[in-house]
Amino acid sequence: MSIGNEVRIGAFVFTSRYEGQSAAEVLARGVATAQAAEAAGFDDVWVTEHHFVPFGVNPSGLTFAGYLLGRTSTVRVGTAVTVLPLHSPVHVAEQAALLDHLSGGRFDLGVGRAQPVVDYEVIGRGVEYWQRGLPEALDLTLTALSGPVSADSALYRFREVVPEPGPAPGRPTPVYLAANSPASVALAATRGLPMLLFFDKDIDTKAAMIAEHAGLARDAGHPDSEYPHGTALFAHVADDPAEAREVVRRAATEFVRASTHYRPLLDVPPRVDPGVPQERIIDGLTDAAMATHPVGPPEICVERLVDQIRGSGCRRVLCQVEIAGDHDGVLANVKRMGEEVLPEVRRRLSAE
Repeated sequence: MSIGNEVRIGAFVFTSRYEGQSAAEVLARGVATAQAAEAAGFDDVWVTEHHFVPFGVNPSGLTFAGYLLGRTSTVRVGTAVTVLPLHSPVHVAEQAALLDHLSGGRFDLGVGRAQPVVDYEVIGRGVEYWQRGLPEALDLTLTALSGPVSADSALYRFREVVPEPGPAPGRPTPVYLAANSPASVALAATRGLPMLLFFDKDIDTKAAMIAEHAGLARDAGHPDSEYPHGTALFAHVADDPAEAREVVRRAATEFVRASTHYRPLLDVPPRVDPGVPQERIIDGLTDAAMATHPVGPPEICVERLVDQIRGSGCRRVLCQVEIAGDHDGVLANVKRMGEEVLPEVRRRLSAE
């Protein structure tokens, strides 16, 4: 089987709010982006979950995924990610099963724990669920996706229940785990789950994480098979490299601006080092994206996507196609990706 038959390329709808935009504008753009991605030939659409920060205005990946499943007909829709320890894991499993049934099997559940921020104080049951709750929450979710579930621990305690609507016959809901550390790689591997890797990982780091996952999965007794690991990438088509850099730099600027709004509950490394001038951080983020992500003229986008897929071993690609920031620019980018980039990427991968 060629790589081309294994790879799925998706649009990552981040619902990113740029300065001066309303939440209504951003969410409408997100819906339009998902529909444009389906029309352009993307395989998947992925959505996020963010709370109490201005950059991502979607507080419920599951709700938004359900809405997009109803507004599309062929693409798969997944969460990247549902912040699992913030929520009841059994309720997450029920909602995932519901979306799977309603969509005829087009839903993917991506989960993770995100950052130890104020979300765990306001929505969750305390920062200890960030510190040690993910493995148990993940196990409860996986159990609830397949049948009866109960719990008796310091974090979760409830009598046995049978979640409804339950799994569709012969069609388990795919589950992905966001991995950003050795512990999360091991957690995904021992549960036999594929990983979702973030923008900041270079190709060699992603390949090493996937190799580590393969060894740990074998040791845990899972079949030695190819896992459909995913990677997030910035993706923007622009004939002029200077224009492409301007688009990326604007997105980096908004990311840095938004990062100042995160309110951590633990002493962890900040997303943006307050001791470094913001302009230097923005330039560094821009340089990193311009060097390896599919940003720039179509031929560069093709080369970078193919290199990322070949080199990393990832078989799911989450293209952040919204970095232009404005409605018309985003939809134009999605259209160009579908016409000028995706067909050539698939042709090259299918030839291997």
